[in-house]
Amino acid sequence: MALADTVSLLAQRGGPDGGAEVPPPPGGPSVSSDWSYDELFTFALDNGCWYSASIRGTVRPIVAGRDAGQKVEPNLAVTAVLSCQGAPTVKVAERVDSTGPITRAQVENLLERRASILTDEAGKKCSYVPEIDLVGEGLVGAGVTYLCPLSRP
Repeated sequence: MALADTVSLLAQRGGPDGGAEVPPPPGGPSVSSDWSYDELFTFALDNGCWYSASIRGTVRPIVAGRDAGQKVEPNLAVTAVLSCQGAPTVKVAERVDSTGPITRAQVENLLERRASILTDEAGKKCSYVPEIDLVGEGLVGAGVTYLCPLSRP
């Protein structure tokens, strides 16, 4: 086979490797598997207050070992603010990180606990607890529950 025929055949097949993908060179660019978040949820509450939560950071899926596909490692900053007419604004700032591998449900629970706001209303300890869901690779703020003990007659 002549050199020109070999070159023509290689060109038809997509190159000397038959069109197979060539891995990037060592030290070249790589694609991160981390999920990045910069979310803000705001809710108007029945009592006239406004609750908002900001969640920023990353969640790294575990891709190897026995926890592969089952657990994640969060590195998230959580800020929550409660604004009510005639009352001081309440703000909390927390982190969800350095947990080691945990389930998505555990991440949701930690986010909800860190973004909860405790208040003292008429001598009662009350709390505003958000519902935060990890859906696919996204975060969804589904609402806020107001928990306060009933007054005794």
